[in-house]
Amino acid sequence: MISFTLAASLVLYGFSQGNPAPGPHWPLVPDPLFAVNGIAHGEAGLQHVSVAVRNDGATVVKPAELKDPTSSEVTLPPGLSRWRTIEVMFTSAADGTLLSFGDLSVAVKQGRLWFARNGHMWDIAPLKADSLNDVQLVTHLDSYLAYVNGQRSAQTITVPAAIVPMQVGLDTWKGSVIGVCGYAKELSEDEVVANLHAGQAVAKAVYADTKTVTIEAELGAFTAVPELSQIAPYRSALVAEEYKILRISKGRMAALKEGMKVRIFRWGLKAGDKTDIAKIKTGDKATMVIQPLSADPKYEKEFQVDTLDGDISALYFVDVTPAP
Repeated sequence: MISFTLAASLVLYGFSQGNPAPGPHWPLVPDPLFAVNGIAHGEAGLQHVSVAVRNDGATVVKPAELKDPTSSEVTLPPGLSRWRTIEVMFTSAADGTLLSFGDLSVAVKQGRLWFARNGHMWDIAPLKADSLNDVQLVTHLDSYLAYVNGQRSAQTITVPAAIVPMQVGLDTWKGSVIGVCGYAKELSEDEVVANLHAGQAVAKAVYADTKTVTIEAELGAFTAVPELSQIAPYRSALVAEEYKILRISKGRMAALKEGMKVRIFRWGLKAGDKTDIAKIKTGDKATMVIQPLSADPKYEKEFQVDTLDGDISALYFVDVTPAP
């Protein structure tokens, strides 16, 4: 039985569901014991994945509900709980334990991946900063070979006698678990690379920048809406405002992060009339759809009023929220 739970969309591939549907997908190598994929529908990834053995031998795939909407549980029946290859795709924002089972842990520390066992640590390989990383542990002669982003590490470690329960992304993990899969067989180096490339391709498609992003933001500073006489002969003007992004609720742009400040141009005068932004005040919160100012030449050609400080590092956007 494989059971899973997640409020966001997940794709679960395994022995009870057959091969994935045609088209770009991960994992590419067929017949995994289990695979939890948090990227197939554009989700930001999981925080925590738990793999364990049940005693009832049930074989029904049954969605459930967890208190934590960023967690997933995978349950393997007796006789199918032994894997020889484990793959984890992840992003990391800080030091922490990525993977743990038996007396073995795989940890992130100072930008590198480490084996940890009984207080001892062994350096595996460097990680890519602020990016997707992939680690695959392949059992060979009772030792794990570690492949990090497709490159085999010289460091090996003995496979623990106990391999369940397995925890991926512990409670203190800072980052996302993008995908986890296990195989009953030892993957070849070519298969390791195939799964790596498949995961990168899916992640690239899912995490590609969207044309627009919907944000929830708080106003920090603004330019006063000018009088019509001040912009003559123009009758419309875009006015600059500074917002702190509280939340990105839809879409993605690699340059945008929650907590950062951005400069957003909004219509202050439209066809000679002042808009509602003439009434705004510092601390106001707003939800808006934005896109880079440079993405559409028509906005760059409009009359723009900007009395904010000349921060050359500021990112410039325009409010393109559809009219109600």
